[in-house]
Amino acid sequence: MTAASLASLVPLPVAIPLAGAAVAPLAARLYRPALTVVSVLALLASAAVLVVIAPTVYGGHVLVEYLGKWGPVNGQVLGVTFGVDAWGLTFALVAASIGAVLLIFMVSDQATLGRREAGASACLFLLLDAALIGGALTADLFNLFVWFEVAALASYALTAFFLERPPALEAAFKVLVLTNVASFLIFIATALLYTRHGALNLGQLHDALVGHTDSADLIALGLLIAGFATKAGLVPFHGWLPDAHTVAPGPISALFSGLMVNFGIATIGRIVFSLYPGTGAQVLGLLMVLGLVSAVGGAIFALLQDDLKRLLAYDTISQMGVLAIGLATASPTGLAGTAYHLVNHALFKSLLFLCAGAIVHATGATNLSNMHGLARRMPWLVGAFTVGAAAIAGIPPLNGYVSLGLIHQALERGHQTVPYVLTLLAQAITVAALGKAVLAFFRRQRNPYARDERLRPGMRAALLLIAGACLTLGVAPEWVLNNLIEPASAALSDAPAYTHAVLSGGGQVDPHRISYHYLNPLELALLPATVVLAAPLIWLARRYRDSQAIRRVRSVQTGSVNDYASYLVVGLLVTVASTALVPLVR
Repeated sequence: MTAASLASLVPLPVAIPLAGAAVAPLAARLYRPALTVVSVLALLASAAVLVVIAPTVYGGHVLVEYLGKWGPVNGQVLGVTFGVDAWGLTFALVAASIGAVLLIFMVSDQATLGRREAGASACLFLLLDAALIGGALTADLFNLFVWFEVAALASYALTAFFLERPPALEAAFKVLVLTNVASFLIFIATALLYTRHGALNLGQLHDALVGHTDSADLIALGLLIAGFATKAGLVPFHGWLPDAHTVAPGPISALFSGLMVNFGIATIGRIVFSLYPGTGAQVLGLLMVLGLVSAVGGAIFALLQDDLKRLLAYDTISQMGVLAIGLATASPTGLAGTAYHLVNHALFKSLLFLCAGAIVHATGATNLSNMHGLARRMPWLVGAFTVGAAAIAGIPPLNGYVSLGLIHQALERGHQTVPYVLTLLAQAITVAALGKAVLAFFRRQRNPYARDERLRPGMRAALLLIAGACLTLGVAPEWVLNNLIEPASAALSDAPAYTHAVLSGGGQVDPHRISYHYLNPLELALLPATVVLAAPLIWLARRYRDSQAIRRVRSVQTGSVNDYASYLVVGLLVTVASTALVPLVR
């Protein structure tokens, strides 16, 4: 197929899940098994279209489709543009393929729900996933805001889906408040840029901003970063994340943590490197600080948790920090590590949340202190959880080893010693937090579980598929790097090529090669060092879990939406000051 014919397929990966969302409730009411077929096939079909265009895009081509055939006139774009490069395609592929696996688990887990409720749940899931795919493929700032809103609306409803549970309603209210603030920030930034430049197309805005940024443009940059940092759950914009991830059902938590928050980081990368490349250096320090605080702070809070899903939620904050650190390096190696870790995080965090959901389904237990004896009762489930934990810890041959190694290598080569040390500290604390969870499964069971249920075949299949993917991406890193990650990082860093493509109906991005040694002696030496450091951290966390100092640390996450909004406002002020005031000081 020609590039033009492939470009005409670009809207389909978004349109098909949207159509599936419309059909799913009807299918559930007519014939319950049809719900699974319709909803899963919608995402698989979306992924299939993306696979069809993948060889061309990963070959360096940017596919561009102007909706309504409203193409540029003298460099001016009036309509909505879809521009598919390797960076956006990578996230879209992950969202569609992993989303299909999560949907299999969800439909199987919710087999006892009524037809109406099951159809509504699948509809909301498909809406959110379609929004993530659309946001990854769009080349229009306002269209990006629209997809953000669609994802936000679906996330409110999914968080509060079980209305009989007061914590779910409370968490949904927090998501509603904080995400609405983030939406408002993105909308104001979009309005500022449109007022200044009369453009919404990312390529057209890039040309207008290069060498011509003023205070309003830089304020818009700060607003955009703050808005999408809220979606990503970076500190101090993170207040909504632990509560929402904890109360949502396992597959919904996996959707939020594995895909939705990744969307925030992927979009920040697009904004900083594709839209504002001339001012990117001014915000790299901000991204590094946000990343380090999130990585270390999220890991510490994860270590202090007894609720398994809350532990995993805080670890998500930590992993988003690691991704922000990778972006902040601004090096080809660091960007490659970020792209790789985006894929890896979607896999291993989805696996861990599905395992947590399976434990709740089978035993009714939510706290680690009530999960003793699980290794003896469900060894294969504990094995799947251990695979996910080892992947996050960066233990070879699992996938996290390669992506973390690339980010560490970028920091080392950039002589960023303090960030390097803090990143390693965050990794050691993460190993301790997840190690504490794994050890809890092997302790002797003292009390019976609240219930004794068997996992359904769809749930088992989903766990097996994602665990297998974690292993596959770890044992074949050369192929993944050469064919997927290098094109993705090159597409993000080559703003002029992306701009030319979206304004001329297509273009080419030249790939760059990443130098990476799998058996890096330093990286291999750091593995036992982090494990050795993690052991006393586990002991300290258990020994002083009820101490006054620990209670004070936990009190930062107060549960009050007012406090969380205050954290967000403080983060907003710091972000805008960092982007808008630093150039004036110079």
